[in-house]
Amino acid sequence: MKIELKNVKHSEFASHETNCFEAAIYIDGKKAGTAENSGQGGTTNIFPNTLYHTLKAYADTLPPTMYHGMTLEQTPDGLIDDLLTEWLYARDLKKAMAKRIVFTRKGKMMETTSMPPDKLAPFLKNPSLAKILNADQVLNFLPFDAALKLYREGVQA
Repeated sequence: MKIELKNVKHSEFASHETNCFEAAIYIDGKKAGTAENSGQGGTTNIFPNTLYHTLKAYADTLPPTMYHGMTLEQTPDGLIDDLLTEWLYARDLKKAMAKRIVFTRKGKMMETTSMPPDKLAPFLKNPSLAKILNADQVLNFLPFDAALKLYREGVQA
């Protein structure tokens, strides 16, 4: 089962205890319902209720996950919250790579200062960029999924 969030509307300023958002939920490419969270610490609401039960049946087949040293059973709202977190990381990385060179050095995530696209482009065409930056990896050069994985690991460290 492929679950995706689309049409995500996230409100940073309204996110207090949890992320405040609303999004459409797609399963295997078809819209199945919606999710929303008010950002006040409550669980994520999933509509319609039949979608919640479909996601519950799917979550029950998944192994528990580790979160801050605790083992937690998968839940429908947990699945959606994890997808939202992934969406937020992807959004932030896309924004960063549009204006900066994002790279790793000695296991740390780093980025250059912001620059306009016409100033950034020549740097990204330089085959010696990693050497110049003394970088282990330049995320801008990687396929997006690989860059996102490194970015998540670097940001969470």
